[in-house]
Order: sequence, then structure tokens, then C-alpha cells
Amino acid sequence: MSGVSRPQVGVCILRVESAPGQLLITITTNRNLDRNLFSARPELAQRFADPEAAIEVAEEFLRSFG
Repeated sequence: MSGVSRPQVGVCILRVESAPGQLLITITTNRNLDRNLFSARPELAQRFADPEAAIEVAEEFLRSFG
């Protein structure tokens, strides 16, 4: 490929389950989808019961692109 760079592509999946008395939040992120979406391996899932902690992880992921 000539000197043209590809845009960085990523995905952040938030899965929220309602359990008695709390939320269960699972976040899976992948910052390396610019080459091949289908062969990309996601990073390990992170699990939270605290919504604020989950929001912080999602925010950090978004800011990693800027």
C-alpha cells in the first residue's frame, strides 16, 4: 500500500444484565479492527457491578482514539 494510512477502528461492547438489587455490566473492547474485522481478537472482558466504573472504562476507550 502506498503511504496512505488507514483510519484506526475499534469496537466497545457493553452488555448490561439486570439482577436482583444490582446491574451486571460486561465490557469487551478491541482497538485493532483496522486490518480485518473477522480475524480480530477481542481483549478480555471486564465485569462491573458499579455503573460509574464501567462508564470510566468506556470513556477511556473512546479517548484512546483522540
